Amino acid sequence: MLFNSYQFTFGFLPIVLAIFWALSARDARRACAGLLILASLCFYGWWNWSYLFLFGFSILFNFGWSLLLVPPAVSADQAGGRRRRTLLGFGIAVNLALLGYFKYRNFLLDSTGALFGAAWHPPQLVLPLAISFFSFEQMTFLVSAYRGEPGARDFLSYCLFIAFFPHLIAGPIVRYAEIYPQFNRNTHFRLTAANVCEGLMIFAFGLFKKVMLADTFRPIVNPLFDRTAHLAFFDAWGGAIAFALEIYFDFSGYSDMAIGLARMFGVKFPENFDSPYQSRSIIQFWRRWHITLSFFLRDYLYIPLGGNRHGKFRRDLNLFITMVLGGLWHGANWTFVIWGTLHGLYLWANHIWAERNYRMPDAAAWTLTFLVTTVAWVFFRAPTFSRAADFFIAMAGRNGFSFNSAQDLIGSRELVLIGGGLAIALFCPNRQTILAWQWSSDWLWAGAFAILAGVSIMGMANPPPFIYFQF
Repeated sequence: MLFNSYQFTFGFLPIVLAIFWALSARDARRACAGLLILASLCFYGWWNWSYLFLFGFSILFNFGWSLLLVPPAVSADQAGGRRRRTLLGFGIAVNLALLGYFKYRNFLLDSTGALFGAAWHPPQLVLPLAISFFSFEQMTFLVSAYRGEPGARDFLSYCLFIAFFPHLIAGPIVRYAEIYPQFNRNTHFRLTAANVCEGLMIFAFGLFKKVMLADTFRPIVNPLFDRTAHLAFFDAWGGAIAFALEIYFDFSGYSDMAIGLARMFGVKFPENFDSPYQSRSIIQFWRRWHITLSFFLRDYLYIPLGGNRHGKFRRDLNLFITMVLGGLWHGANWTFVIWGTLHGLYLWANHIWAERNYRMPDAAAWTLTFLVTTVAWVFFRAPTFSRAADFFIAMAGRNGFSFNSAQDLIGSRELVLIGGGLAIALFCPNRQTILAWQWSSDWLWAGAFAILAGVSIMGMANPPPFIYFQF
């Protein structure tokens, strides 16, 4: 069930909101939590009910294992501390093993077979929906239990933290310590007019981004990347920039919808995007793009690797390793590894540049940042190295500089759409800024919501899935 579908918007969501309102009006907090858990499992099982078995195992195993990690009431001796660290490592290893088996098994076998000249044909596995995201959430919960943070023994709150449908499929990635107090504060965890109005407006912004912006670029991007059409200069650059815009509006739109849905139920998720294409450095870009993933990689990978505690070279090496593994997390393909590698090198170079106090005009800094980001997106989107190579050859002008190739892939209409998308990403205020404005009247607020929601709903027929659902 997609957020941008009629089934969700006019069926699932109103029913859940209505029952939640009836329960919250009676101050039945635990019944509200139970309702949202049940609704979230139905939402997840809608895609494929067989996914629920692995998801259920993950929930039960991690909660049971977390009980072994909770610090004792009195100070533990050194042996007890080592035991808990070992148990934490094993719990994380189990989650990584499940993720590795379902997401990376075929990738590793194919890569090993290619290296040794063997042809292995294992049965194809169906990637369980959202396994990357809920595996990350499970690991953060185990660390939370190990640190003795509140709520580690609260099974109902834990289940809701993992299964809560607004962020279940593609984030934002949240921490248990951020969410647990909100699930256990009756004054917030209930249906109120203020929460519903603000949540609906945020949801409408996200729906507009997905339906009216991201999906506009889909017909441009897919033929260029997924077919073997000959590419000219403007085809390649147009396709690369179109995908940069598609993935931004697609995932930013999903994050807005998730944040808006959670807000309707009185839960505040952290922001996930802050106009990343306005950045003037790669460091700034990663502070604005998929913010919750950046924080996760920093706290659970970069810092455990040593962070910046062992000199500049080790800092940059740790950052590089973090980005390479972050690229691999996105997909079981060497193209994603190259994408992560490029961003690791970009960040390394950016740190060296900053330490030497080099400066360039803002326009040049933005242009360079956007160009190198767009080049890396080619690897992220291209299904094979061969197709990525086709793009780079054309982007270098080796296939000519005509505006239209034989297939007429990028014409005047496509250029106008790409230019309009760039103008919105670069010059328009983002959703956080718009909602922080002082609205002169409730009627103006309602009118803005009606326009955003109305035009989006009219374009929701046959909705395509979100890009990050494949991860």
